[in-house]
Amino acid sequence: MENASKALIMAGSVLIALLIVGTLVLMFNHLSSFQNVDENNAKEAQIIEFNNQYETFNRKNVRGSDLYSLLNRVVDYNRRKSSEGTGKDAGQYLAYEPMTIQFSLVSSKGGRELFSVDQSSNLLLKTKNEYIQSSTRNDFANEIASEVDRLENTYGKESLTALTTGLTKIFIDDKSTDTEKAMSFKTFSNASKKVTILKWEEINEGSKIRKDIYTYYEYVQFKRARFDCTNIEYNKNTGRIVKMEFKFTGKFE
Repeated sequence: MENASKALIMAGSVLIALLIVGTLVLMFNHLSSFQNVDENNAKEAQIIEFNNQYETFNRKNVRGSDLYSLLNRVVDYNRRKSSEGTGKDAGQYLAYEPMTIQFSLVSSKGGRELFSVDQSSNLLLKTKNEYIQSSTRNDFANEIASEVDRLENTYGKESLTALTTGLTKIFIDDKSTDTEKAMSFKTFSNASKKVTILKWEEINEGSKIRKDIYTYYEYVQFKRARFDCTNIEYNKNTGRIVKMEFKFTGKFE
């Protein structure tokens, strides 16, 4: 009888121990599940936050100046976060798929010649009709940066902008005798240089000043140009945006 009692006590102890272990295992599984849910929610929040930075460009009538900024942003991301760059962030190896921005300067109304003053040959945008940016260098900006910097350092950004935005009002036909219009713009300068234009003949066709202004005009036109986002792609594994495509509408606003 005594042995039977001991056996029951031992069996009860084992059962209690099993119940405690089972409860602990169940609690651990629940905690792991909650942790996984939290981690997944955090990852999804990061993906949404990341994509929101670029979803704002997924629309029509994106200004060229905004597209220019987008290119710089993508280059920075590719350099810091993607497998094309250093892939390191706070000591952690990150190798997301690099982002690609593709844009075309061709529209139903014409191509890059629309950006030039006389809509014929280009002085600045003279290399490609389509650009694909997927590396850690802003190929488009690098292609025109040295020339844009030279012009702005020579004449001053504000003066160049004023000249190009009012191009048709400032420049008149070579045969014109309208002295008031020919003299309407007299000086422009920056901190290091001052240039004075007294006569229309000083900025006639073929002059260096006129060519420089025509060159900068294409840069201003690009910033004014309107582009439509025509395609957007996401990485199947990470859900991050990996490609955006834009097409010139043929409009400047």
